[in-house]
Amino acid sequence: MDPSPVPSPAAAAVPQPGPEPQPTISMIPIGNGTQAHSVTHSLWTSISGPAHDSTQAQEQDQHQNQAPLSTSRKSPLIVVIAGAGDVASSYVALERLLRPFARVFLYDRTGLGRSQAAPEGYRPSAVIAAEELHALLSAMATKNRDNESEADISPQEYILVAHSYGGIIAREFLHLNPSTVAGLVLVDCATERSSELLTFPDPNIVAVMGDLNFARVTGLRADTVLSDEEWRVRARDIRAGAAMAASEAKSFVEVCETLREKDQVRNQALGDRPLVVIRADGVRDYERIYEAGVKAGYGSPEQQRAFRHLLDRWEGIDREVQEGQLGLSRVKRLIRIEDCGHNVHLVRPDAVVEGVRWVLDMISRADINNGSEG
Repeated sequence: MDPSPVPSPAAAAVPQPGPEPQPTISMIPIGNGTQAHSVTHSLWTSISGPAHDSTQAQEQDQHQNQAPLSTSRKSPLIVVIAGAGDVASSYVALERLLRPFARVFLYDRTGLGRSQAAPEGYRPSAVIAAEELHALLSAMATKNRDNESEADISPQEYILVAHSYGGIIAREFLHLNPSTVAGLVLVDCATERSSELLTFPDPNIVAVMGDLNFARVTGLRADTVLSDEEWRVRARDIRAGAAMAASEAKSFVEVCETLREKDQVRNQALGDRPLVVIRADGVRDYERIYEAGVKAGYGSPEQQRAFRHLLDRWEGIDREVQEGQLGLSRVKRLIRIEDCGHNVHLVRPDAVVEGVRWVLDMISRADINNGSEG
């Protein structure tokens, strides 16, 4: 299908905090695996956005070319799922853009960011992350009901917004809890086929990269919409979870193979629920690393040639892998971003918002067509 481009925003469009209430921060106790019914550790969470669906519906109605949201049911909670080793503080600019019209849930996985360390013997996987996310959302719902909180998130459907490795977690969550997923926004995500493209971490990339700073060489630090303080907080949170990030990286091939067993694309696992696939120019990041690394003399000639061979075939494989996810749903949209590398949420959060708005619009239209508006 033809992609829908999202034009680059003007420089003045950098998200700014508005007058709406600030996020509610909590540490939520959960269990893990065989200890799911007993508390093993706590995860950091943030929930923000309108307290009432009427506010959300009014804001959505004001957005150009958008139908009002259905008021016949509680509007879906936007659940943001970070990539491997990444943290909630990477998504604060996205959250600022979403919270005026949607309730947004951010969290740090076990051992990452501001969440507590993993219990002894913990071995991360996408399935475990999906189970923990379900436990976390259930615990949040129970806590808020008990406290009669205006931030109540139950009964609930979710729009999962996932980046990179987070896409595999989102799809494992869909497998475990299919009735709760109202839609998906997959942002330059890993898939069951990603291990065909990359070994993670790839020793040739590591060698040619040497001691180069990824964020500076790729332009991410210069291009990000995060403030200097937000960038420092993000860096601190990533450092805090370095050990768990390494463990997640080691599970890369296994999680791809585990997801492949579900055969979700062939089975069209989302059915008629809306799906957005956002494909960025991920190869651009690694082209810049390759050029800088070769110039600096890092890596052996063999490692440089292997890296170059990977880059030469990257575009075709990445297109096939990313756009293959569109088979998950009959209601789908591809957004192609050619002016941004892999970290879309840090540079072009507006494109992610566009995807979320489209999913919300499709949900609203389906409600109207099904007569749920009365």
